[in-house]
Amino acid sequence: MSESTQTSSSEHNDTAPSMRRKKATRACFHCQKAHLTCDDSRPCQRCIKRDLAATCTDGIRKKAKYLQDSHYDDNIVDPSTLFGPESYPLATVNYGFGSEAVNLEYSILSTMLSSASTESLGPHNGFADIGMIDQNWQQQPQLQRTTSPVITTPGGKKKMSSNTPENVYANVKTPFSYTEGFHYLVNWVKERMEKEHIERIVRALATFRPSFIALIMNLTEEDLIFMEKCFQRTILEFEKLISFSGTPTVVWRRTGEIALVGKEFLLLTQWTKDQLLGKTTYIYEVMDNQSAVEYWEKFAAHAFDNSRQSIMTTCILMRPSGLPVPCAFCFTIKRDIFDIPLAIVGNFLPILS
Repeated sequence: MSESTQTSSSEHNDTAPSMRRKKATRACFHCQKAHLTCDDSRPCQRCIKRDLAATCTDGIRKKAKYLQDSHYDDNIVDPSTLFGPESYPLATVNYGFGSEAVNLEYSILSTMLSSASTESLGPHNGFADIGMIDQNWQQQPQLQRTTSPVITTPGGKKKMSSNTPENVYANVKTPFSYTEGFHYLVNWVKERMEKEHIERIVRALATFRPSFIALIMNLTEEDLIFMEKCFQRTILEFEKLISFSGTPTVVWRRTGEIALVGKEFLLLTQWTKDQLLGKTTYIYEVMDNQSAVEYWEKFAAHAFDNSRQSIMTTCILMRPSGLPVPCAFCFTIKRDIFDIPLAIVGNFLPILS
């Protein structure tokens, strides 16, 4: 009697694991509501036995407790609502942040930065063409411009340019005279610098000026007008890019003439927009003498060096009151289709002592 009981109980224990119902990946609605074990088949066996096969569907998965109080997912903004209805399809790249939203935002910034180049010049190219910026962006208050690019007329006067590519291509009729800018540099140096600094800047100019002159001599007037259109079009693209950046930024020509300035740079140096853009102002005029000399020496060394596009150094900016502002300084040379330096983008960060 006892042996038969032990035998039957052992057989029951051996068959129990095999008879145990396999846990489903996701329970159906009815089993989930009744807190019963479900299976992966639809309809499941319990619903079939209870004549509920017609309404047997997957239950709603509950959000984890640590996410129930978080509204972060509800606040994620669709990029298409920011940049227009026909947004450019971004590639889903995993940058290792552990968040799909952060990866998407980083992809948008990377696309913006890679798009702001002189290679995308043309009446239908740029941010608006790839959907990153709506063509009616100037009507949106969240994308208001911080400063306005300027166009220098043949008479030397500056006026604010219209912020559309069509107006840029229609307004530029004559080439820009770079000779006047270099002549101004020579006269400015003679008036304000010592003999040693003058010699260093003159040697720097002698390094790249003959190459500029030789290259421009082979270009037609239409080429020079096209170069100026490219510059003005590039200024429009950088104007949009600077509005997204919090870094003090200035864009100037190869002569040093300032063409675009961000509001962060104005806050850093206490210069006003009218002081820098209301008249012809050069970037070296807001530096101390030593920094101006070092800038021209570095520019001369990399003007035709395609192996290194960005140069990192330090400089001292001067406020209107005469107070110095030590900064870490990085400038990037943007070239045109003739491989001539077209625009220089400078980023400044104050050095806190």
